[in-house]
Amino acid sequence: MRWKTVTLNWDAFHGPLMEAFPVLDENDLIRMEGDRAALEEHLVTLTGDSADDVAAQLDEWLEGAVPADVHMDEHHDNASITESGRYVPEGEDASDNDARFGDDATTDGR
Repeated sequence: MRWKTVTLNWDAFHGPLMEAFPVLDENDLIRMEGDRAALEEHLVTLTGDSADDVAAQLDEWLEGAVPADVHMDEHHDNASITESGRYVPEGEDASDNDARFGDDATTDGR
């Protein structure tokens, strides 16, 4: 994931950040409002790790999954619906009733 995703959905990332960095306090995260530099600075102060180590730890954390509540937030609905079209077979529309195709009871779709 990208830091922009974290910033845009900051509240949803409080839990995962506190899980990854148990020294963090939710009140501090609220005040930071998604500012990565402030978070890094705060982690350096709390942990005593170098700025480079903290930056590397955050980069590693960013390689993880986006929390489900970020994906499920209603302001993502239109993008999710549009994206779902990539997984619909040719000749079928994402909003079609699958019963119309008559292959629901078969395992190979034939």
